[in-house]
Formats: sequence, C-alpha cells, structure tokens
Amino acid sequence: MKKLLLILFIPFIVNAQQISVMDAVVLKEGSDAEYMEIEEFWSKIHADIISQGKKMQWSIWKTLPGDPLGEKPADYMIFNSYESQEQYDASQDIDYAAIAQRVHGISRKKAQKMIDSSFDPRDATRSYTLSIQAQAAVADFNPTPGLICSISLMQEKNDDYESFEKEVFKDQFQKAIDIGAQTFWGFTRVEERSENAYTQFSHICFNIGGENENTVENDFKTQKLVDLGMQSREMIPNTGSMELILFEN
Repeated sequence: MKKLLLILFIPFIVNAQQISVMDAVVLKEGSDAEYMEIEEFWSKIHADIISQGKKMQWSIWKTLPGDPLGEKPADYMIFNSYESQEQYDASQDIDYAAIAQRVHGISRKKAQKMIDSSFDPRDATRSYTLSIQAQAAVADFNPTPGLICSISLMQEKNDDYESFEKEVFKDQFQKAIDIGAQTFWGFTRVEERSENAYTQFSHICFNIGGENENTVENDFKTQKLVDLGMQSREMIPNTGSMELILFEN
C-alpha cells in the first residue's frame, strides 16, 4: 500500500496476505505547506523502518479529485504496505521517536514533539485496510514523483465479482500493458475501514496508463465474459486520480 512491485507502489503485491493501509487525509484550510513539511520529516523515518525490513513501502499521493463521495474529499492519500499481517502487527510496537531522533539528529524531546504534532494540519483521516488480490505491471515499473494513478471504486454485486477481476479483467490489462497502453493495474479488497470512512465501495482498482493507444480487440467468447464481469459490480463514476509526491521502498 515493499519491494512492492516490485511489487507495488501503492498497495499491491500478489499475495493476498500482504496488506496496505490507505489513509485518506483531509487538511485544514491553508495547511498544505505545514502538512508537507511534516511528511518530509516522516519520510526519513519510514525509509529507515523499511531498511530494517519492518515495512515494505510508504508513499504519499496528492489527490486530483473527480466527483466527491462526501462533503470532505481527501487532499492526500497515504499508503503503508506490509508483507504480512505479522509484519503489520509488529509495526504497532515500533519506537518512532527513537528512529526520528537518530535519522534527524535531534533530541528525543524534539522528536516526540514533532510526532505528537503530526496530525495538527489534518481535519480528518479516513482509513482503509486493503488486501492485495491481483496486479499486472510492466517489467521495469519504477514509480517516481509526478506519476499519475487513477482510482476506481467498485461495489461487488455478486460472489463472482472477484473471479472476473482476477481471471478476465487482469488478462485485459496485461494485453494493454504488452502493447504499451497501460503501465500498471492493481486490484484490492477493503478488509476494514475506520468508522468515518466511506462505505459505498467494497474494492478499489488502481490504474496507470501507458503512452500508446489501446487497440486490443476481444474475440466473441472473451467479450461475453467481459460483459458478464461488468454486470458483477457497480463502478462509482468519476472518482478521480492521484499524483505521487513521496515514495520510499
């Protein structure tokens, strides 16, 4: 949510036991600069934790919203990704102040003060725990700041939905990747969410386009499967995209 992709850069790896926690951050008005200063502070802490093998990946994305689902659309998305439930559980015991003291060369008192004030610029944070179900990507995928990723929110309508994504739509995206029309596709299931989180969707897909036009054409059988797959879920229209700002893996 790391050799996350390599296997991921957001939340994705192919083992469903791998977890990505996605935080949708709503900022207080005029606090963008303060927020980014705090995340720059945290980036070195996360890099150190990742180097110790206690986390797979961390990234910050600035949202480019479409039609908001609620009154307070997120300004930023944070992904923390873990290789297993055990690694995630162990992360709850990390001494962040000690790491901040070491990587920033500051006193423990100042480190703890910075950590305690981390949520000051935020008006709200909606959290989602995602399990990685499937993905497809170019072999040399290497996410860098400025990368744009679209977000697709789906609500499953029947028990066949996930099978259609993993056994039909994944092949469609892989074909697009093979001709340079797509760079990345990731399919995740929402396992848990905070009390204030949106509930209109059960799954999230992440898509990064390529440079070429998608000229893939389906044969009759494949198109029928695609049509059935489309009927197995409801997609929330125009949910926007996000731009990669900070990335550690």
